[in-house]
Amino acid sequence: MPHVEESIEIRAPVEVVFGLIADQPERMAEWWPPIELQERVTPPPTAVGSISRYVYNMMNVTIRGEHEVLALDPNQYLRVKTISGIDSAFDFYFAPAGEGTRLTIRVEYSLPGSIVGQLMNRVIIEERNLKDLQEGLRNLKAMAENS
Repeated sequence: MPHVEESIEIRAPVEVVFGLIADQPERMAEWWPPIELQERVTPPPTAVGSISRYVYNMMNVTIRGEHEVLALDPNQYLRVKTISGIDSAFDFYFAPAGEGTRLTIRVEYSLPGSIVGQLMNRVIIEERNLKDLQEGLRNLKAMAENS
């Protein structure tokens, strides 16, 4: 399964970074560029089994679906898997780094042939996904450091 993975150092406590991602999933659209909408289906607090709805813009192809939280270890790890839309899973790893946080995000995904056909080719898609993840991490870093 194709994947992208990136890490970043954030000058904010692990609790702040974890909170922005796990406790405020609706803010994902603020920091991850292709996410146009992320909204809770189940009420807070976020827990294993929590579901949210998303709208993802992959190079001008709109994909709608839902995510479910599969694993949650506060301030350490979060795993979210799509249950509709694109077949994908997101792993978020949080680790103290000095007075800040080292965040690693790994995204595994599988694209249906119809989407690949609409978007040219897999190599271009994979490059775009990596650039979007890198930009998203920079945006999240700015949000967390200015909280």
